[in-house]
Amino acid sequence: MVFFPTINIPQLNAYLLKDLSDDELKAFKKKFEIGTCAPFSTKLELIIQKAPEDYLNRPHSYIRIRENEAGRKGPFILVDEQVIKQGAVWYVDRFAHQEEVDEGIAESTAVLWQILLKTECVAITWVNYDIANMSIQEDLSNCGVEWPAPENFGQPQVWDICGMDMEAERYGQDAWITAEPGEFEESAADELRQRYLPRPGKVARLREGLAEEVGLVNRWAIPSGARPRKLPDGTMKEFPEGSVVLQLRYNPDFPWPPYKWPEGSL
Repeated sequence: MVFFPTINIPQLNAYLLKDLSDDELKAFKKKFEIGTCAPFSTKLELIIQKAPEDYLNRPHSYIRIRENEAGRKGPFILVDEQVIKQGAVWYVDRFAHQEEVDEGIAESTAVLWQILLKTECVAITWVNYDIANMSIQEDLSNCGVEWPAPENFGQPQVWDICGMDMEAERYGQDAWITAEPGEFEESAADELRQRYLPRPGKVARLREGLAEEVGLVNRWAIPSGARPRKLPDGTMKEFPEGSVVLQLRYNPDFPWPPYKWPEGSL
């Protein structure tokens, strides 16, 4: 059977500062699932929980301080009335560094870097920040925030990744799968190899019908040798000689099982 690698999915806490009805909570979760490409290529998970009483009716900077004191120094999500008004939530990052003050980006180290963004954009925004593809300062600038940012700066526009269609993004998710001999076919045809630079000696794809059975879109790809993969229980998965790794794509329209929210999440 085609092997899909198991990855540890990062998680963020999402604190509800406002009570949501069942329908409002379902709508919020559905939008997040769309943007994180759940359940087939989940990029990020949220642990949705009611905010501690101490967080209610407090500035976001206060909550950031309390999170830091609890040893939770990473970003988190705050859900308030904006999730109803604009379908948006707060991505709270960190306080400005002295270097950012010196560079004229922030007025002081009391400036809290946070951004109001569309719920469906949370996951890809987190990915962009995590790999330093973008920064929260760049995105805030695109939302109309001017430098140096003052404490409690306003955000003229909600961040939506410049109008990116998150439904369409789901159709572009790569899947690095391992196929054993008998599960794939190879070709050295020039018309297939010439699509790539440098030109490989051969290309490969899953055998007819197999990709559709496991939720993938089949295509010719450059094969690479398979290596042992670590399983969730810590054991190593070995593959027969001749197995290959192929870069295919997930099919969002496949009847995937429902996404399971992480333990502890509403």
